[in-house]
Amino acid sequence: MPFLQTYTVQFIVVAVVYFLVLIAIFLDLWAGVRKAKQRGEFRSSFGLRKTIGKVSNYYNMLFVVTIIDIIQMLLVLLLNEHASTVLPALPFLTLGAGAFACAIEAKSIFEKNTDKEKARVQETAKMLSEILKNKDNQEMFGAFLEYMKKEKPKVENE
Repeated sequence: MPFLQTYTVQFIVVAVVYFLVLIAIFLDLWAGVRKAKQRGEFRSSFGLRKTIGKVSNYYNMLFVVTIIDIIQMLLVLLLNEHASTVLPALPFLTLGAGAFACAIEAKSIFEKNTDKEKARVQETAKMLSEILKNKDNQEMFGAFLEYMKKEKPKVENE
């Protein structure tokens, strides 16, 4: 099969991109756990589930752009063989999508704790407004108040 022999290097590049995106996601997870520890937040499986969802979303995007890149490389192969052209066949979209995903993860890793706190306050305010809309649900309101009363354990910075 000439396509596989011709484009072995490109497939290795695609595999490296996929691996680097996975590494970036896990670095973000590690940084998130570390920051949560510093803020004294309880760490639960919620963050891990978010990470699994993130892996799924990024890889769905990567699979689609890789399919487009394969079609593009097949077209380049045909043009190079039948039209005597010398066009480069590189997985441009996969490289770009991988760089985009890694850039998002890098931004998340270097995001300040204060930004995370702002997001948490906004989430809490949104939850409170939903509870106030449904005043009939006293149990939910009571649980929210209990949650707000709990003191967060202090964790020393590492």
